[in-house]
Amino acid sequence: MPSIIDPETLYVDDLPAVWSPVQWELTKEERIQAVEEQATASLLWSMDAPEAILRLLLDETAIERLFMAPAGFNPEEQGEWDENLITFGPKRPIKLESLERTPTRLELVYNFADLGTWEFIIEAERVSIARI
Repeated sequence: MPSIIDPETLYVDDLPAVWSPVQWELTKEERIQAVEEQATASLLWSMDAPEAILRLLLDETAIERLFMAPAGFNPEEQGEWDENLITFGPKRPIKLESLERTPTRLELVYNFADLGTWEFIIEAERVSIARI
């Protein structure tokens, strides 16, 4: 029997995704290699699943180093910003415009600027994604 998706427990919020690699002692070459190998995948992992799916579907997974906290960063929920840590964020911002949750359904609308506005409808046995 196939698994089902539980729309009541799918985590979604409007905080920007950020990621920092493990900060132990590495040689310069090891650090460059670790960052190059891990940054994109780790950042996608830290995002809400629908945002990561949309970025993957639209091939918008490019990242950039963040020197300042991005708009919407919440230190109370995401920790104090430390400019000494190597931190990455998506190159192109996306905004969660609306979120409506019922016991059987999760509806999300994302605004991806010039890539359009996208709607997710997530139910126990179906997920639909459409540009609206």
